[in-house]
Amino acid sequence: SMLIKLVEVNLNQQQSNVRELYVNTASIISITAESRPRVLEEVKSLGFSNFTSFSTIVINEGSNSRTITVAHSPDEINKKINSSKTLLKG
Repeated sequence: SMLIKLVEVNLNQQQSNVRELYVNTASIISITAESRPRVLEEVKSLGFSNFTSFSTIVINEGSNSRTITVAHSPDEINKKINSSKTLLKG
């Protein structure tokens, strides 16, 4: 399994913030393009450009799963996953 670096967008009423996060590619259950207007409005207030795409990722954490929003399109994430696999073959 591989780790990929993503930019996570944490949206909550008190304090929205952005941070880098490493995700184990083996634990990714699904990646969906984020299109909810409320979320897209909120990420704009964090200073992202209109050209940034966002995705919702569901991550398996053993007995439960966690959903995060990241500043990458599903396509970009898929490319990251594939390039990390290529590096392994070396």
